[in-house]
Formats: sequence, C-alpha cells, structure tokens
Amino acid sequence: MSLPQSIRLAAGSGPTFGVDDLACAAATHLGCWEDEGLAVEWTPALGGIAAMKKVLAGEVDAAYGGLGPVLQLRAEGEKLRIVASMARALAQNLVVQPHIEHVDQLRGVSWAVDGMGALSHHMARCIVAALGIDEQAIDWRVAGPPPERIAQLLAGEVDVSLIRVEEALALTRDSANDLKMLLGFAELKQLVAVQPHGVLATTEAFEQANPQTLSKLARGIIAASRRLRDDFGAFVKTFEHYVSVTLPAAEIEAIWAQECASEGFAVNGELTPDHWQRQIASFAALNPQLPSVVPQELIAGRFVSRALADLGRRDGPDRGPAD
Repeated sequence: MSLPQSIRLAAGSGPTFGVDDLACAAATHLGCWEDEGLAVEWTPALGGIAAMKKVLAGEVDAAYGGLGPVLQLRAEGEKLRIVASMARALAQNLVVQPHIEHVDQLRGVSWAVDGMGALSHHMARCIVAALGIDEQAIDWRVAGPPPERIAQLLAGEVDVSLIRVEEALALTRDSANDLKMLLGFAELKQLVAVQPHGVLATTEAFEQANPQTLSKLARGIIAASRRLRDDFGAFVKTFEHYVSVTLPAAEIEAIWAQECASEGFAVNGELTPDHWQRQIASFAALNPQLPSVVPQELIAGRFVSRALADLGRRDGPDRGPAD
C-alpha cells in the first residue's frame, strides 16, 4: 500500500469551518481525500486574499477561499487557476445592531468584513449594489474571519456584518445581546441571485507539475459535496465536529434542507460555463478598473471533468454538458 500523498491547503475562513466551507471540512473529516490517497495539511489564513497569497508565495500548494480574490489576483496578472467550486452560493445572513430596522438605513453604516476583496466583502458589495447604495457611503472595517466579526458586533464597534447562517442563528437568538437578523438566507438569495462562493485554487505551475494530485483533490471535494447533499447524518457529523456553535437538531436539519432546496451543494464541482460567465460579469461590474478575466485562463476544468468521468454526473444546475 502506497503512502498518502501530502498536499498543503490554506483556509481563507481562518481556523474554523462553517456551512459555507463544509465541503472542505467533509472532504477531510469524512475521509474523502484520504480515500483518494491524499493527506491534507491545513493552514489558516485571515481571508481569501491572504489564503491565495500563501499559494503565490509557495507556502501552500492550493487554497480554499472566495472566488473574488482569485478573480482579482488573476486580473492583476497572477497565474492562479480554479480547480473546483466548494458551493454554489453563500450561506450567510446579514446581522445588524438593533437600531437598524430597514435596508434603507444601511447607507452610512460601519460594516465588518474579513478583508478587502475577500468573500464577505465581495458579497457585501453585491448587496449594497443591489440596494442601489453607493458603496463609498459604507464604512468598511476589516475585522477578519467570523469570530472576529462577531466580536466586533457584540462590542458595538460595528453596525453590520455578514455572518455564517448557523452562527447568525445562535447569535441573534441569544438573549445576552440585542443583535438581530436584517436579511436571512432566502432574502439574500432573492436580492443577489449571482452570489460569490468558495473555490479551490492553485497556481499554473503547480497545476502543470501535479495533475494527478489535483485530480484527486477534485474527486475528493465532489465526493464530499455529494455526501453532504445525500446524507443528513454525514452533514450532522461534519457540522458538529467543525462548527463552533451549538444548535438544536431541528435547526441543523433546517439549514441542511435549505442548502438542499437552494441547490447550494456543488455536487458536480460547479465549473459550468454559464455559471462562471455570470460570476465574471458580476465581478467585472463591481470592479470596472480591473482588466477583464478570460474564463479559459481562469478555470482549470480538466480535473473536474476527469472526476465526473470517474464518478458520473449528478442531476443539478452544475451538471453541465458531457465532455
């Protein structure tokens, strides 16, 4: 029996995983990457930009982070490539201080994000744009991953932040504070149809030198997404091991059902052309000062294609055409 092949991954979510990045957690905890012969070494990073910069610096081989940082760095000339999607949308809620009762009151607020250009900032910009608010009217505050953003909300240091759906539920139902949820998952999905989400990305150099490793990485993450979608027990097992808050069983099941109903799990790796054309167009509208990004340069689609040839395609919006 051959020894596992090591791969170093950076986590833009920091030291914790939530529902947004549960596919990464499941691929590790449920043994999906181990089944592929991979031994994953995780390195936490404070946001997606920081995670991708660790890749570029050679500190890690690949990274989990929001698609926005990859697009930004690629537009700036960095040779980053997306290997697979972790999800198809963002499972977060908008949590606010009690004096904010309507979206019209978001103009001028202080808004905590994980980092400028990172996932929570990218989604926040989408929300602000959808509401017709000039983002220059927002006081963006870099706070870091979810625990730091929650701490600033609780301390009253910021007015608003996007918080993982499970943490937002626990936070806003805690009688020890008076924070509230202004926009929930379903409302945000209606407001922002094309949502940023997490991806696995690496450099062109690592891709060219390690195709077998990346094929295993893609197969493992797709297998994990399918386990989470098909098996509530697998979802609970991963959730309870990694998620930092405790929720009643009924609420955990409601989160899982919500993810299933919204087709949030990337059961086919979500690299379909239509999806990415919309993502790139949305990013370009937010960042007109950046050079355009070409999908063929951005997406390393061969690894998901090989994984789907091995595993078969599942019904769903990311099924895509057969190769």
